[in-house]
Amino acid sequence: MSTIPAAFPNSHDNGWQSGMTLRDYFAGQVMAAVAADLAQDRNPIDPADLPWLTAKGAYLYADAMLAERAKGNSQVGGAQ
Repeated sequence: MSTIPAAFPNSHDNGWQSGMTLRDYFAGQVMAAVAADLAQDRNPIDPADLPWLTAKGAYLYADAMLAERAKGNSQVGGAQ
């Protein structure tokens, strides 16, 4: 069982089943932001490399978000 919480857990008659993980949800949000930026056509990266780089980067952001969330920090901007 994953230690990453579900983004949208749901219940069924046979008990709880997890929806997508919070990591997947965070990565999806990053992907949406990247897609919006790419629509501006300001990206110098080779279009053939974009899907792989974007997906990998989205999960790196998601992992960083989960790490900060696990610390329990409510401060913004790196303030301690």
